[in-house]
Amino acid sequence: MNFIIIGLGNFGASLAKKLTALGHEVIGVDKDMARVEFFKDTIKNTICMDTTDIHALKMLPLKDADTVAVCIGDDFGVSVMTTALLKKLGVANVYSRESSSVHKVVINSVGVANTINPEYEAANIFAEKLIMRGVYSIYNISDDIKIAEVKIPEECIGKTLSEINLKELHNLKLLAIKQLDKKQTTPLLEKWNSVEKKNLETDVVLEKDMRFVVKGRKKDIIDFIAL
Repeated sequence: MNFIIIGLGNFGASLAKKLTALGHEVIGVDKDMARVEFFKDTIKNTICMDTTDIHALKMLPLKDADTVAVCIGDDFGVSVMTTALLKKLGVANVYSRESSSVHKVVINSVGVANTINPEYEAANIFAEKLIMRGVYSIYNISDDIKIAEVKIPEECIGKTLSEINLKELHNLKLLAIKQLDKKQTTPLLEKWNSVEKKNLETDVVLEKDMRFVVKGRKKDIIDFIAL
């Protein structure tokens, strides 16, 4: 896929580097030449540009981009102006970072419904991970029902999948198993392979470098990873 990431601060640069590492075509844009130069080896393409200039924006391959993300968080005016110009140029799929409720309202008012608040979202996830030790990632279906990627408890290591009935023992539904791909994992990026439950063999032996992806109540997930 093709992505344009505007604003190479902490969040924007991290997003652009991650998408690049995953093999996507990425253009990172920033008005600061020092940042553009700094990230040129870790982001597929980097460009120095004033994105409040509509003529400059037109030079970007906006029609080829699947998504344009405005990740400017430290300059309200530049963020809103850039977002508004992208909409004026007909970019359909725009995400824009918002740093406050007022910022979000203004972004929404120019026709962009997709907003990003990385600090808020990261804090929510991190709070859950602090409470639920052994959780690597989590998605909230509701306040109580979660989908979580969790460690496999020590007592399950060495057993086959058929010997572990999560539904009966812990009221959890197993969705998939993930395993670290040691051959493709690098110091910068871990590569995990996942197999959905429907495609799993019941005689699969559980190992330490595996993780469960489960769905269930928060309390049941906590009880399970505490085994």
